[in-house]
Amino acid sequence: MKRDRRLLIALIMFLAAAVGGTIQAWIVNRYIVAAVMGGGYWDHFIEFFELEPITGPNQACFDFCASSLPFIAGWIAIGAFISGCILVAHAWLKPER
Repeated sequence: MKRDRRLLIALIMFLAAAVGGTIQAWIVNRYIVAAVMGGGYWDHFIEFFELEPITGPNQACFDFCASSLPFIAGWIAIGAFISGCILVAHAWLKPER
């Protein structure tokens, strides 16, 4: 019996989604730690992700002063997960003979 290659591709997509989700979780962790600790931590976060400099959370501000959260790894994880689900559904509904 020959194996369906779509399932292998779906497995690779799910692995990519897991890696992307893990990286995004690490980015969110660094973002929250930088926001809570303030000061130098915030500067390190902005420098590491090469974001435009914005005042840190411990300074007075009358507008949204936090730097935007980099979410590219999250979008990659979401896209890979949805692609993997579509491939599994397609392999389930239309099996190759």
